[in-house]
Amino acid sequence: MTDHPLNESTSLTILMAGIAAVGIQALMLSPLLPDIAADLQATPREIGFATGAYGLGVATAALLAAPKLGQWRKAAAIRIAFVVMALSLGLCGLAWDWRVLVVGQAVTGLCAGIILPATYGLAADLSAPERRSRAIGKVIFGWSVAMVAGIPLAAFLSDFIEWRSTFALMTAICCLMVLVIGLIPRSSAILASERVPYSRVLQVPGMILGFVATFAYMIGFYQTYTFIGDHVRHLHDKGAWLGGAVACSYGIGFGAAILGNAWLDRMGPVRLMALSLFWVGANYLILPTATLAMWSTLAFPFFWGLANHFCMNVLVSFIGSAPPAARSTAMGLFSFITYVAVGLGGAVFGTVYVQFGFAAVSYAATAMLWIAAAIVGLLLKRQVAVAA
Repeated sequence: MTDHPLNESTSLTILMAGIAAVGIQALMLSPLLPDIAADLQATPREIGFATGAYGLGVATAALLAAPKLGQWRKAAAIRIAFVVMALSLGLCGLAWDWRVLVVGQAVTGLCAGIILPATYGLAADLSAPERRSRAIGKVIFGWSVAMVAGIPLAAFLSDFIEWRSTFALMTAICCLMVLVIGLIPRSSAILASERVPYSRVLQVPGMILGFVATFAYMIGFYQTYTFIGDHVRHLHDKGAWLGGAVACSYGIGFGAAILGNAWLDRMGPVRLMALSLFWVGANYLILPTATLAMWSTLAFPFFWGLANHFCMNVLVSFIGSAPPAARSTAMGLFSFITYVAVGLGGAVFGTVYVQFGFAAVSYAATAMLWIAAAIVGLLLKRQVAVAA
C-alpha cells in the first residue's frame, strides 16, 4: 500500500478511467448495431452474436485467470490486456464480415475479464481498510462515465461519421490507457506467494453470501435494463433517444451516489449489505409504475442509479475485504458471476418479457433481491462474528 495520498488519488483516478474505457466499449455496440448490420450485410441477430461473444469472453477470462491473478503484478496485467484489447477493437473496426466482428468482440471480452477484476483488486490494494469504500466508489464511478458519455458518443460518431470511427477511437483510448496505467507505482499492489484456488476464497467467512448477493444484484439489473429501452419506447411511442435518455438518467444517478461513499466506509459493508439489496429490490417494485408517465420515465432511473451504485459499492467493498492473497481470486469470481448474470438476464427473462410484459420481469427482480436480502440479513453478521 502506498503512503503517499497524492499517488493513491492519482492512481485511483487512472483506474477509474480504465473502467470507463472498458464500460464504453462494452456499451457502445447496442446503438451501433443497425449501422454495423447494414454495412456488413448481416442480420441484427448475427451482429447480436458479437454481444454474446463479448460476455462469454469476460466470464471465461475472469474464471480462468482469477486464481493466478494474485501472483501477477496487477498494473502490468492491466496494461498487457489493454494492448490486446486495442488490437481486437482495431480488428472489429476493420471487420469485413460479421464473423470477424464476433471474433474481435470475443477477444475484447477476454481482455475485459482480466482488466475488471485486476482493477478492482488493485483499488483495494491501494487503499487502507477505513477508506476502501471511497476508493472503490471512485473507481466504479467509471461505469457512470461510460453510461452518461459512452452511449451518446457512440451514437453521435455513428450518425455523423461512421461506426468504424467509433472503434478507431476506442483503439486509441486503449493505447492511451497502456501509457497512463504505467504511472501507477509498482509497489502499490499486493502479490500472493502462491496460486489461490477458489476453495480458499469460498472459505472466507461470509464470502459465499457475498457472491449470492452479487448474483441477485447483477441478474436483477440486467434482466430489467436489457428490456426497459424497448418497453418505454413502445409504451410512449418514441424513438431510440428515449432509451438513451433513460440510460443517461441512470448514469447520472449512479455517479451522484459517490457523495455517500464516506458514509459507507463508516458503516461498513457487512452492516449495509442486506439494506442495500432491499433498497435495490424496492426500486424494481416501483419501476413498472414509474414508466407509465413520461416525466417519471426520465426521472426515476436517477434514483435507480443511486441505489445500484450504493449496492455495488457495498458488494465490491465486501469482496475486496478478502485477505490480500485471496483478493484477486475473489474479484475474478465477482466478474465471472456478473457476466453469467448478463447472459442469463437476457436469455431467461427474454421469454418472460415477451409473454408477460416488463412488469413481470421487474417484479421477479424484486423477489430475487428481497430473498437475497433476507438470507444475508439472517446469516452474514453471524458468520463474520463467529470468524472474528
